[in-house]
This record gives sequence, structure tokens and C-alpha cells, in this order.
Amino acid sequence: MLRIKICGLTNLADAYMSLKLGADFLGFNNIKRSKRFIDIIDIKDIVQRMPESLRDKCVLLAEDTDLQSIIRTAKSLNINSIQPYITNPTITDADYVKVRERGMGVFRVIHVENKRSISDLSIDPNSADYFILDTKSSDPNQLGGTGASFDWYLYNCAKAVLPEKKMVLAGGINIKNLDEAVEYTETRMVDLSSGIEDTPGIKSHDKMQALFAHIKGVSQSN
Repeated sequence: MLRIKICGLTNLADAYMSLKLGADFLGFNNIKRSKRFIDIIDIKDIVQRMPESLRDKCVLLAEDTDLQSIIRTAKSLNINSIQPYITNPTITDADYVKVRERGMGVFRVIHVENKRSISDLSIDPNSADYFILDTKSSDPNQLGGTGASFDWYLYNCAKAVLPEKKMVLAGGINIKNLDEAVEYTETRMVDLSSGIEDTPGIKSHDKMQALFAHIKGVSQSN
């Protein structure tokens, strides 16, 4: 079955619904410039209310100049996976590899704009558990959740560089284009945010239920 990461969660009700429906990962965005920002205190409250067996589904999105600061924050929240946005250009693939070797899960985002985004891509496949290919926004303050898709042909081009089992499709995925996206890219996981929202950071439970029911129905028919 297609794996699902629900990102941009900002409240307990949406997190619970994600778990109830069977989401594989839950993303909490602690980046202040994001429309889906959630405070550390609120993330901690949500995680503490979750069964311990499900806490490994949580992913902390955070921005800093070094990986260790993000890791310390994640550990303080009992979160074992990070989606870092590093502003320090000296951080290397080897640094991410070391983080994984110490038991921390890593999601790395590749912002896709055009073919050059892929042809210039040089990255160690061992530097992340998952690589999220997302639409690059013209707004530097918008890291994701644009509601816009990139050319999925570029996702297929990235398969020459990245292990397919680690690739995640993001960028404007919703119930209307999900089937086409999966059929075209053969992706094993999608990252959803704006496509299941009422407003930024507030998920539509109706849209979430419809999407998961559709995925389950398609899986059972195959």
C-alpha cells in the first residue's frame, strides 16, 4: 500500500485523525516563518499524548545552523526523526550520515524547479532515510505546502540519482491527482499538506478520510 506522510500538523485533533487513518509519518513544523508553524510546547503536548508505540511516526521539521541543535530539540520531544532545513552551507552529506548512524531518522527535502534541479543533484543516498522531492516556491519564506506540483517527469529523472525506495513525492498532491501522480511516478510514498487542508495548518478531516478510503480501495482492488 502507498505510504503517507501528513505534514504541517498544528493541533491534537488533526494528529489523532492522522493516526486513526493510518498515516505512516506525522510532520510537525517548528519553523517560525512557515504558515504551519507549531510551538515546541504544543508539539511536546501532542507527542506525550500519543501511545509510545506510535511516537516513531513523528518527524520534527526545524531550521538551524547546525544539525546538533535540531537533534537536541527532537530528543527533548521524544521524536526520533528530523526534517532539517540547515542554513549553514558547511554541513555535508557525511554529517547527515553520522546522524543516521547514531539512530536518528533523517528526511531531506530536494526543492525541484526545473531539470537543472535534478541534473545538478549530487547527494549521498545514505545521507537520509527518505528524500522528499517538493516544488520550489518563488517565495523564499515558503518551504513547502505551496499547493503547486512540479513536473513529475523530473521525479522520474531523479531515480537515476536516488534510490527509488527512499523517494517521496510532495507538492500539491490531493485526491484529484493522486492516482495520476502515483501511476506516472510509481512513487511508494507521498507527503501531503495543503491538499488535505481547510486553511494552512488546519486539516480537513473529510478530505483526509476520503483520501485514505480511496487509497485503501485502490490497494484492495490491485
